[in-house]
Amino acid sequence: MGLSYPTIQRMFAGNAILTGLTWFMQDNYMDAAFVFIALSALIGIAWGLSERELTFGHLGMNSAGILTLFAFVASIAVFAEVSIRVWDFPTVGSYVLSLFFVGSFWWTGALIQPKNN
Repeated sequence: MGLSYPTIQRMFAGNAILTGLTWFMQDNYMDAAFVFIALSALIGIAWGLSERELTFGHLGMNSAGILTLFAFVASIAVFAEVSIRVWDFPTVGSYVLSLFFVGSFWWTGALIQPKNN
């Protein structure tokens, strides 16, 4: 039970809006491209992890342990680096914001996953 396709479409629509706003406010195509790439990657990670068993089954990977930890840390780093490089956020504040922002999504995802005991 993962994210529905209309939800993913809304996330990509939000991505397009944020990319356009970044280009308009920063007047820089490269910053808009970085935002588009980073948010698309985060949406892809979220979508893949919402269908964890299917995703890891097709990739031939184990869904527990080090891979989950790596995906969590990588998504925090991507979000923080985009915040630092595009919007000039302070480094420590950006990583703290990213930890709580991305962490809240992971925690929510863990709470809504059905338990098969």
